[in-house]
Amino acid sequence: MCMAALSVARELLRHGLVDRVRLLSYPGTVGEGKKLFPSDMPVALEPISAVQFSNGVVALEYAAGRV
Repeated sequence: MCMAALSVARELLRHGLVDRVRLLSYPGTVGEGKKLFPSDMPVALEPISAVQFSNGVVALEYAAGRV
């Protein structure tokens, strides 16, 4: 995710303007980067679904709430 998109996503979450969060988790990702959910910004996420593909990628969907 580019830095501008990350900033927009954080602000939308911070103001409670997000209903669903969809993430793709790739195996073998290494290194560090900016966190989508920093520790000073708690977000309540309720799992809705998780689908694993044959290449190891997992599609995750959460309902976003407010903490």
